[in-house]
Amino acid sequence: MLINRFGLGLFCLSTLLAFAPVAKAETCRALNVIGAQGTQVTKTVSPLGTLVTNDNWNTDFSVPGGRVYNRYVATIIPKNNANYDAKLNLKYSNNTSDEFFNKSNITVKVGKPLRMTGQPRSQAEPYQINVFVGGLSAIGNTYTLSVAACN
Repeated sequence: MLINRFGLGLFCLSTLLAFAPVAKAETCRALNVIGAQGTQVTKTVSPLGTLVTNDNWNTDFSVPGGRVYNRYVATIIPKNNANYDAKLNLKYSNNTSDEFFNKSNITVKVGKPLRMTGQPRSQAEPYQINVFVGGLSAIGNTYTLSVAACN
């Protein structure tokens, strides 16, 4: 009787495993930086902008049309240990945006990238991803930034 129960248990387990969904590997595509060449940019944080000067705290990445993505991942790789203010926004063609990350004075260390993730709206795709990296305590610090679209 014990053998029959054991055998039946193995049969049920193997049947369940045979019909279990197979995990699909996620694929990601690096997005192009707007106003620069390539898919990543290295910046040294400038002083705060004034009425006559701009800061370099915002970077935009273009999202190619004709494809649906499930999430967007921005990665900050610091060149030195520093504290940054960081934001991640998905921008839509109807002049709206969704903010997915907004933190101030985040400690980011060399060898420990900071990743920020955002999901698009259910019936709309963003045309641009905006990443804000700056802050008064970050002035003079250098980082490399990239964004990937994944599905």
